[in-house]
Amino acid sequence: MNAKFIKKTDLYFYLYMVAPLLFPVVYFISNNDIVACGAFYALAFICMFFDRKGLIKIGDIPKTGIVGSVVRTLFFPPAYVFLRAEDAGMKKWRWFLTAIAIALVTAYISSTIDKSESIKTAACEITTSIFKDRDSDVKCIVVNDLEKVSGKYYRAKALLTNGVDMPITIEDRGDDYIYVTLAPLNNLID
Repeated sequence: MNAKFIKKTDLYFYLYMVAPLLFPVVYFISNNDIVACGAFYALAFICMFFDRKGLIKIGDIPKTGIVGSVVRTLFFPPAYVFLRAEDAGMKKWRWFLTAIAIALVTAYISSTIDKSESIKTAACEITTSIFKDRDSDVKCIVVNDLEKVSGKYYRAKALLTNGVDMPITIEDRGDDYIYVTLAPLNNLID
């Protein structure tokens, strides 16, 4: 076996290992979890396919079939990592634990992005309802620049239909309940 060829073959395995990190990136850009899952699985299947093809090419016939690899990739990617590492003579438990760690980091990043997006969406809806209660036709288009000030308080800017970036304060009271305070701006509501 040629060491350079093994390293080249392992490239698809390494890409497969970092594929879960694609999920939060795509979710942040598209704000759609189905698109993010689709991008992750597309990359994972492509990497898995070429990784298996490379192992077969160098003579290491994987013990698991393509159907088993697809099922593992679909339902529990670290299982594919474990068996692939075993097939390639790598330290299987180290790679398995690394895959679990990457999955946990990805889940944490995704939940953080999801929470900030849900706070932005709710704050925009509440800002619109505040203006509606004051008999104004001004609406919130989007909340930007969300910044955590302290434990449960956030600062942001609400872009309104009249073109004003209104500073707002958001208090996360838990259980999907937030309180929005609008910063007073002269002649804004008139």
